[in-house]
Amino acid sequence: IADVAGVSHGTVYTYFGSKEAILGQVIDELLVELQDDLRTSAKDPMARIEEANRRYLQAYRDNARLLQVIEQASVTDAGLGARLDAFRRRYHERVGAALRRLQEQGRIASDLPADVTATALCAMVEGFSRYWPQPLTDDINRTLTSLWVGALGLDAAA
Repeated sequence: IADVAGVSHGTVYTYFGSKEAILGQVIDELLVELQDDLRTSAKDPMARIEEANRRYLQAYRDNARLLQVIEQASVTDAGLGARLDAFRRRYHERVGAALRRLQEQGRIASDLPADVTATALCAMVEGFSRYWPQPLTDDINRTLTSLWVGALGLDAAA
């Protein structure tokens, strides 16, 4: 950081009290960027799911190494992990609210608890992002979207 900024190492610590504080700032900035990246504009539920999955897969791929560092650092500093957990919770709550709206409209199965369903489906995409080492393709996104649509009963209820 000091080298890139063109300052001495001591100067960096004038602004940050520790390495953890620096990482915390990086995490906060990353999460704001991810939040913006994950916003969708599609109105149709299937198109919205497809766009959200595509954006998530790409955002994760673009930031995979930093997200891995955050996960590792959170083992010894719970505060760092709490930031990522709070981000996940907010995202899952947003998805849950969208699912409740679709349930109210009769577009998806009403017997699925929206909060549990949102967390499970989001975790599927996040887990896939974490463990899929090969290039991302449209077929991958179509598969993940199909799994969402099938789990929600969207294709049958639409």
